[in-house]
Amino acid sequence: MFEQVQVQLRQSSAGRWYAGKEANERRVIAGLGLATFVVVFWLGVWQPISDWRDIETNRYQNAQALLDWLEANESRARAAARQASPAAAGRSLIPIITRTADAQGLQLNRLQPETNGVVSVVLQAQSFNDIVSWVAQLNENNGVTVLRASVDSQGMPGYVNAQVRFQ
Repeated sequence: MFEQVQVQLRQSSAGRWYAGKEANERRVIAGLGLATFVVVFWLGVWQPISDWRDIETNRYQNAQALLDWLEANESRARAAARQASPAAAGRSLIPIITRTADAQGLQLNRLQPETNGVVSVVLQAQSFNDIVSWVAQLNENNGVTVLRASVDSQGMPGYVNAQVRFQ
């Protein structure tokens, strides 16, 4: 089979062209062909595999470091979970905020939970009176407190953009 390939290669136009060159030229052409093959192999096969191996090794090391940290801090996390107050653990602000906003007819543009149970809410082009009524209702009926509120005027009278942080 290898001999058939050699015969076909010698009979092709490229094989005849190569055979027509002088010995020194054939060595140069063969050297360039070998160099081209090495470069293509390096760039097309070896380098991508090497890069993939490095990336996967890094991912493995990061995952192992995270696992080690989790195992080292497991007892502290369990102790903190036991010490958390049951009322705070059972109460999630997001459902309360969304349910009361829907009941008030307000559209929440962004709702973002933050650390320590704080929730940041962004409202745009909403009635100022509806926002104040909603915040008061959250405080009176659900015990939700406002940590910070920022209200900016909107182009239309009576409508504002607001950002409120609840706890």
